[in-house]
Amino acid sequence: MNVVDFIRTIYLGDRGLKSILIDSWNSEVKIQVTCISRVRGKTWNYYTKEDLPDGFLVFEGVRSIEFEPTGVIPNDLINDLRAEPLAGGFMIVMQVDSVNDVGDRTEVLIRLHADSMALEDHAHPGRRITQ
Repeated sequence: MNVVDFIRTIYLGDRGLKSILIDSWNSEVKIQVTCISRVRGKTWNYYTKEDLPDGFLVFEGVRSIEFEPTGVIPNDLINDLRAEPLAGGFMIVMQVDSVNDVGDRTEVLIRLHADSMALEDHAHPGRRITQ
């Protein structure tokens, strides 16, 4: 399944970004989310059977990653996740809040140029979910 279609099967509403792991040797970026839900119908409709608490969005074949603005760490709500096809992969864009210790909020754009995407269950490291 291509990244654009795969993202349509993921629900991240009211979910937070917990960590970002950049594995440069394997050209992967793993983003841990408080909970990843799957959309198995036309809408999410509170379907929780396949929830992945503390699950990972795994981006494979990553060619580049950038954060805008620089200097703040994305650490709060995920506002959007989308992708568009590029020649040689996909451009994935996440909009994630960064909230500092006094409550000031900055939205951070995370842009990844990657070949593919999968999910990973926190309880089963290394086992990729691609459907």
